[in-house]
Amino acid sequence: MKRSLMLLLMFCLSNMSVQAAENAGAVSKYYEIEEAFTINFLRQSEQQARYLQIKVALKSDDPQIIQSAQTHLPMIQDSLRILFADQDMAKINSIEGRSALQQEAYEVINGIFESEINNSNLQAVFFTSFLWQ
Repeated sequence: MKRSLMLLLMFCLSNMSVQAAENAGAVSKYYEIEEAFTINFLRQSEQQARYLQIKVALKSDDPQIIQSAQTHLPMIQDSLRILFADQDMAKINSIEGRSALQQEAYEVINGIFESEINNSNLQAVFFTSFLWQ
């Protein structure tokens, strides 16, 4: 009887920890834009070939934001291409410049969500790859 009670208690505790882990994992979701953004800085670099390639991921705990990222992907991609192409090479070559660009990307994408779905629950924009050549 004691052993059965102990097994039952262990089963309940393990079940609770699995549920807690599942709930914790459900808090934040990510949407990674598969296509990298490649920007040519030829006009800004005295005709030397200079490229910036960025991969972007979005984070939100709101499922509507993650679903809408796919729906509004063309608008997000176009807006980010315009933002990235408008950058100064010297600015984005520093850590501070990269952070500022990341914040600008957040503001652009969150603005799209605000205007298109009346929801501004985007938590963060991450640059999962940032290659400067």
